[in-house]
Amino acid sequence: MLFLQTNRGVARSQDGGFVLIGEIASLDAAVKDGTLGALETAPAGAAVRLDEVTVLPPVQPDQFVIAGLNYRAHCAEIGVEVPGRLVFGYAPGTALSTTDREIVRPRSAPDEVDYEGEIGIVIGTPAHEVTADDALRVVAGLVPLNDVSARDVQAQGGLAAVAQAKGFPGFKPIGPCLATVDHFANPLDIELETWVNGERRQMGRTADMVFNLPAIIEAVTAKTALAPGDIICTGTPGGVAHGGKYPYLVPGDVVEVRVEGMPALTNVVV
Repeated sequence: MLFLQTNRGVARSQDGGFVLIGEIASLDAAVKDGTLGALETAPAGAAVRLDEVTVLPPVQPDQFVIAGLNYRAHCAEIGVEVPGRLVFGYAPGTALSTTDREIVRPRSAPDEVDYEGEIGIVIGTPAHEVTADDALRVVAGLVPLNDVSARDVQAQGGLAAVAQAKGFPGFKPIGPCLATVDHFANPLDIELETWVNGERRQMGRTADMVFNLPAIIEAVTAKTALAPGDIICTGTPGGVAHGGKYPYLVPGDVVEVRVEGMPALTNVVV
């Protein structure tokens, strides 16, 4: 099922569209207090279209965990070996954004702003030392995500540089919807695409990942305790600007991240 946070409250997918869910105001609260499942059967209200409401972020994470080098094609395009273990860093929750909001190139690093279409894992229960077999049980849902990065800052090296490069305000748009895991026929094989100005630049499937979703959760929670609402960025396929084939983002570019079975995440660069 798909859930949507709007200025008119929470909506869920129904009969090919969306309906508001009674008096329920906060999808973020439902994720964090473990009541998301109750929203699936809560009384339905009025039908609503995306173009009739202001879409807000589906959750408010305290932090983003950034998994890197998780698609072989991306490793190849930037000339690095496929890692033998999951490589990850962090970005602050203050980088959060959502669909239809602008990606603002920072004044301190405007020249190498890059898109990274990804699938984000939204944690739904406190998670520490979770095994791969149990991993999907701690997931509230999945979201389209753009792991926007200032590559020149990232090139300075180290985890601090990664956090800075990926942590500028508005550099982590997610949404518009959160999808429960059972929304997908197979969450281990979901299609992901990134389009810039109507040109498809990235395409991959979760089946192409070096480390699949359960393996990512196991590796991250072995070292980090995650809270409900935290988001794991699961890595990006080949086709980023940093790979050399495509230009970096410039003002006026329109970036769409499309995840199979979900509305697109769309942002304009300024």
